[in-house]
Amino acid sequence: MAKMKINNEIYSKMACSWWDDDAFGSLSSLKFFVNEIRLNYIITVLSNQPSFNTNELKTLDIGCGGGYLTEELAHKGFQVTGIDPSKETIICAQKHAQDNNLNINYIHGYAENLPFESNSFSIIVCCDVLEHISDLKKVIEEISRVLTPGGIFFFETLNRTFVSKIIMKATQEWKNTAFLEPNVHIFNMFIKPKELFELFKNNNLVSKEIKGISPGINVISAYMALRKCKKGKINMQELGKKLNMKVNNNKLGQYIGYAIKEGC
Repeated sequence: MAKMKINNEIYSKMACSWWDDDAFGSLSSLKFFVNEIRLNYIITVLSNQPSFNTNELKTLDIGCGGGYLTEELAHKGFQVTGIDPSKETIICAQKHAQDNNLNINYIHGYAENLPFESNSFSIIVCCDVLEHISDLKKVIEEISRVLTPGGIFFFETLNRTFVSKIIMKATQEWKNTAFLEPNVHIFNMFIKPKELFELFKNNNLVSKEIKGISPGINVISAYMALRKCKKGKINMQELGKKLNMKVNNNKLGQYIGYAIKEGC
């Protein structure tokens, strides 16, 4: 059987529809479902790190896309650089930042070969990216290289479990609920936390916390909300409100966490 190819091309196809409320391919779900959760998690963690002042933090957002999280970090005073492998996406992100008077350094580039000097960033953020990468080992090596000793790496990805497989099928395969294009996610590329932590251990990164992200409503209510969105009765923003995603201890689907680079 031929190996399934992940659909990373969708990010370039989106072009400047990234900022439409119903973005092409419905990847506006990233904005309406989890963007605020990611931001709040980062701010909460950093608020407990007295040595970090956001106005002095050089921050790298890997796989920044159209700039959902990048812009929120900039609004909070972070000195942000966003990098993405899609030229079309970077052009869109640059324009949106300029239109909103945000000073963000956007660069076209690849996580496997980051175009930065070693020890360049105090904070690195990588959300909804790791499960799209073929050479995860190389990416973690590069993240560790450009992160300063004592710096923090924030990650968010998908666990490889039966629960996450059902989530994948519901969002991109089942005709009654799917809102993503096929193969945006491929189950075999999902990452078990222990696999990620093993790569951390080999690259001077110490895992400090891992939490789950899941809907704040029950399975039946979530299914019915997806059905309503599929039928056009509610839009993606309304669906996000109904799902009411929360950080919790359920790590069977989506998980978020952070690691700190040991002194070298």
